[in-house]
Amino acid sequence: MDISAYQAFAKDTLHVTFSDIDLLVTAFTHRSYLNEHKKTVKAHNERLEFLGDAVLELVVTEYHYGNY
Repeated sequence: MDISAYQAFAKDTLHVTFSDIDLLVTAFTHRSYLNEHKKTVKAHNERLEFLGDAVLELVVTEYHYGNY
């Protein structure tokens, strides 16, 4: 799998360097894509999406609790 596009995105757009570029690839991989490309992709982003939703819920709850 060619990861140069992911590395360029991280460097040029996000201005960060990943020690594990596979984490960025996983973040952009949807489960339906994984089902069709099992040989080229290792994991999908469902766990990361769930974690992001949980963190967002925590931040919103903290804000509302503190302000209302």
